[in-house]
Amino acid sequence: MAALSNYLESGLLHHIFRGQDFPKPSAICIALTSGVPLDSQNGSTILEIALTMGGSGTGYSRINLGAPSSSGNASWSFDSLDFDAGSGLIKNVSNLVFTTALTDWGWVSGIAILDNATHGSGNLLMHSALDNPRIIYTGDGVKFDVATLQISFS
Repeated sequence: MAALSNYLESGLLHHIFRGQDFPKPSAICIALTSGVPLDSQNGSTILEIALTMGGSGTGYSRINLGAPSSSGNASWSFDSLDFDAGSGLIKNVSNLVFTTALTDWGWVSGIAILDNATHGSGNLLMHSALDNPRIIYTGDGVKFDVATLQISFS
């Protein structure tokens, strides 16, 4: 992931340096976007595939990895070699597979991590451009293989 959202940056800064509460998200959800989200956006303002296409009937939905407090270790791996190298990198431990497109989804060029599985809602946590953007047509699928969705702070 390339960037933290303003929401996450502010929450972490206030939590660490000002002693304010910043709760863990109730869910970690992966979304596909047309374009790359901006730090200032949220779940209702990102150009998410389902929203740009009118929503229902497309076959698109966010991938919900569940609450990090109960499913985080089952979703993400941490390699001590990555930590020793100074990156603190985590990686997805299983394939992340979006449902098959029931209609043309159009240009998919970004990814967003949010705290809510419902389209048009939630807080944007992180976002990035995809290394291999492409047009998704009816019948296509989108998948992130094991260890290909990598998250670190830099």
